[in-house]
Amino acid sequence: MAAGEKVIPEAYLFSDEEYLELLDEAIRAQPRSFTDLGPFFEGGRHALIHGRTGSGKTALLLTLLKRLHEAGHRILMRDDGGLEFLYMLPEIPMVVWVPRGCKLVVKGPYDIETRSFIDPNEILEAVFKTDSRFHAVVYDAFCWNPSLAAGVYSCLFQSLIFKCMQTERSRKRPLVFSFDELNDLIQPRGYALTRGHTSVRSMVEYNIRKLRKHKVTLIASTHRFNQIGINVRSQFSYIFIKQSYGHDVYDFINKNLITAANQTFWQVLRDLTTMGPEYVYIFDYKNNFDKCVFPDLPRPDITYHLHGKIQGETHNKQFDNLDLAIAVLRATGASYRKIAEIVGRHESTVRYRLKRLREDPMLVGLLR
Repeated sequence: MAAGEKVIPEAYLFSDEEYLELLDEAIRAQPRSFTDLGPFFEGGRHALIHGRTGSGKTALLLTLLKRLHEAGHRILMRDDGGLEFLYMLPEIPMVVWVPRGCKLVVKGPYDIETRSFIDPNEILEAVFKTDSRFHAVVYDAFCWNPSLAAGVYSCLFQSLIFKCMQTERSRKRPLVFSFDELNDLIQPRGYALTRGHTSVRSMVEYNIRKLRKHKVTLIASTHRFNQIGINVRSQFSYIFIKQSYGHDVYDFINKNLITAANQTFWQVLRDLTTMGPEYVYIFDYKNNFDKCVFPDLPRPDITYHLHGKIQGETHNKQFDNLDLAIAVLRATGASYRKIAEIVGRHESTVRYRLKRLREDPMLVGLLR
């Protein structure tokens, strides 16, 4: 809806509550589309989903991922520990990444492959090079320390940007990076959950800005706008608002409907506090808006089991044969590029693993 145009008939402004309810159903049934979602499905336009707890943010996020996957996009999603993405298993083949030493076991005849990782670069190499187009990262369900999780996802952000810059434009494929509960990773200045979150906030903000240049779409969710800094919020071209408390979206609605009729502003704000979980308001990059219906996802009964737990020091001290090969080659003076060629991994993977190796007390001073 363009700014200034009325979305509500004059009769809708009557104070009779019963009459308003009848009109409300009629108005909701009217088909209208003012937002431009074309660029969203082309790639490179970020979307932020906002809503109170239980409003259906995750269901909407998964619905968007499903439609983008059907449109040919590759999906890389971060699970916040709820594993709701498994509801899509009957329809979408997927690869699920878990930390090394941990296991996810899913029962049933589903097309699912579970892989383990140490370095987030291993995930990205598979996302860019394999035929699988849906990848989910399950880390929070195994991690008791939120600072560790922040570091892993920060590295994933940084590695994604580097991988995009290293890939020729003609070889780039549409990619969607989904991050449920983005506020778990970045908070406004002065409100960081841990020191680890403080150190990664600026870098993540920087990387989010760069994603758009490489046709990578970021879809994220949050409980409240103010849980995410303005530098991050400003990078989203589309805002999806589910049922809210009212005060948490007041400033956003006020700014976006600044030229609309006063009655329109108050009715939209009222509707946002009372509408059902199937509804969502969409605001696009042109400041147009629509109220839409997104039906809930089917929720099949999928049985799964999680095994393992990540503990900081124990996790950091676990090394494999690849780490050993990298350490030996580096100790003999081989360059990062040479090591990458020999072990068949990306140079950023070599650097990441060497950083972990240098943190081990037994190897201090041995690796440059």
